Amino acid sequence: MGFRAIAIAMLMSVSLGAAQTREFVVSADQAGLIRLPGDASGVIVGNPGIADAMLYDARTLFVTGKVFGRTNLIVLDEAGRVLYTSDLVVTQAEAGTVQVFRSNTRPETFVCAPTCQAIPQIGDDADWFAETSQQRLTTRSGATPD
Repeated sequence: MGFRAIAIAMLMSVSLGAAQTREFVVSADQAGLIRLPGDASGVIVGNPGIADAMLYDARTLFVTGKVFGRTNLIVLDEAGRVLYTSDLVVTQAEAGTVQVFRSNTRPETFVCAPTCQAIPQIGDDADWFAETSQQRLTTRSGATPD
């Protein structure tokens, strides 16, 4: 009888571990949709600098990738029980992306849809990255550049 209880406990821990190791993958600057198995009341993203998550309604979650990286996602119900958990992987968007290499560096990245626009990516030349990032922030805020 004791052996059976131990075997059942081991099987439960294996299946719980498998559920927790699933991955949800979304590209940077893209949104993904997760349908939840029950009514959610809270969402936690391990590193909100990598991704953002928002409940649309009690059973629909939108996840937006911010920057390339890996974190985790936990969704809780009103009683604080875990409804959904996964590793959250944000990949670099590859479709329509052009990377300009010079020697062994990658100083500039562009997204072409259909015309090419500069978009800073981790690994780009530091000066170009900083300047382009500032220009994008200025454009988003509606302010005029100096």
